[in-house]
Amino acid sequence: MARAAVEKLGVASVETDMNEHTVSVTFDDEKLSIDDVVTALTRAGYAVPRYEAAN
Repeated sequence: MARAAVEKLGVASVETDMNEHTVSVTFDDEKLSIDDVVTALTRAGYAVPRYEAAN
């Protein structure tokens, strides 16, 4: 599950949308990088074709 893959990293929040096949992750970029999150998701078997940073 995507949520479990990134919650282990200590992210602030995770929102999944099973209908849209998306996950939104909020994290402290001083503690984690986007690469940490993408790596956790890909190791869990999820494809991460692109990602968008929220403002």
